[in-house]
Amino acid sequence: MARGKVVEFDYYQFTQLLRRASDAGRRIDKSDARWAEYVKTHNINEVAATAIARQKFEGAVPVILDEGKDTDGLYFYSKNEEACLRLVFV
Repeated sequence: MARGKVVEFDYYQFTQLLRRASDAGRRIDKSDARWAEYVKTHNINEVAATAIARQKFEGAVPVILDEGKDTDGLYFYSKNEEACLRLVFV
């Protein structure tokens, strides 16, 4: 697994990225068949990242943005708390 850490990310910037990825069909939700392949290909430790996100806020929703840009990756967000976290690799 690649070493990564979950960091805070600007919620409002994230909503713009999410909208752009959704419009382009490059948003991957957990229920999407592409999810497992993305996690495997990018060596993401999903369990650890999810645990960290749940410590930060309740109801963290995971989503992957895969547009071929530097903003790609695994995010966790909460509409109620207007908060977002991003998994970054070190």
